[in-house]
Amino acid sequence: MRMLTKILLSVLVLLVVVALVALLIGYSVSAPRYKGPITDHFDGKEFYNSDGVKAKGFKEVIGWMLTRKRTAWRPYHDEPVGPPPPPQVPGHDVRVTFINHSTFLLQFDSLNVLTDPVWYERTSPFQWIGPKRDRPPGLRLDELPKIDIILLSHNHWDHLDIETFKLLCQRHRPKVYCPLGVKAFLDEQGCQNVTEMDWNGSAVYADGTTIHCVPAQHFSGRGLFDRDATLWCGYVVENRAAGKLYFAGDSGYGPHFRKIGERLGPMRLSLIPIGAFKPEWFMSPIHCSPAQAVQIHHDVRSRQSVAMHYGTFPLADDGEDEPVTDLEKALGRSADESSPFWVLKEGIGRPVP
Repeated sequence: MRMLTKILLSVLVLLVVVALVALLIGYSVSAPRYKGPITDHFDGKEFYNSDGVKAKGFKEVIGWMLTRKRTAWRPYHDEPVGPPPPPQVPGHDVRVTFINHSTFLLQFDSLNVLTDPVWYERTSPFQWIGPKRDRPPGLRLDELPKIDIILLSHNHWDHLDIETFKLLCQRHRPKVYCPLGVKAFLDEQGCQNVTEMDWNGSAVYADGTTIHCVPAQHFSGRGLFDRDATLWCGYVVENRAAGKLYFAGDSGYGPHFRKIGERLGPMRLSLIPIGAFKPEWFMSPIHCSPAQAVQIHHDVRSRQSVAMHYGTFPLADDGEDEPVTDLEKALGRSADESSPFWVLKEGIGRPVP
């Protein structure tokens, strides 16, 4: 009896220690909380989607984990990276290069813009655990041209890879645009020249180039104690020579896309997510499906769209090829070079009509 009691006490102590360690780690990786005035999407403590849609909570996460029906991904693709991009693309021309996940290089009017830069192996606080990439980035970090602007949509680990971010800030000293609350975290990491923005706000980068921050339907957080403590968003880059280029960030489908199209469209180019959409009962508040991505293309009045947020990290239950297959079903055609909605190979730049 005494032996059983000792064993039970030992197990209890171990569980308590594990829980305390988890809480400590969860606290240590949590980002600073935003402090500011109450708005129609900020209650003074947390941000929320303007139409009331919420990401699923802890109970639903457990339910998903216990009932997952995940489609398998193929083994790691050790594919060659693309050729180094040109230093600049002048004038009215626009060149888009898909690097991986939600990371793109946009080149126009002699400017180089990078979106949600992620180069590390895992989208996790640690490089020994968490979702691991299934293919290398399409461009080498050392072969990027001089980056003028970085657009950061939110602080999730698969969009804000802070070690990559710090390297880029040190090497290129770009102008960084981020949603409300994220600047404090970037300041802690030594990143400078950061402007944080609220939905429907605008900032002039230079004469002829304006950055518009637009709504998205998502959530935020890097640890256990910063859920929805910072904002999430998309961006429209309006350039006098190149036109309007839309980066949707990470978002479920909602009426905000039509409003963006009405206010800022038409778009010459849109970068729209298609992956991590299954199971839809769990993912639909925060990630759009491929069919919804096609609707977004129409909502924002895009002349040319490009798929993103698929094929790099296995974040949900859809398989590696499912997002592209379903996108082509929704389009009723192949997403090739003649399509209004492209699926690009990592590392290969393409001129935008």
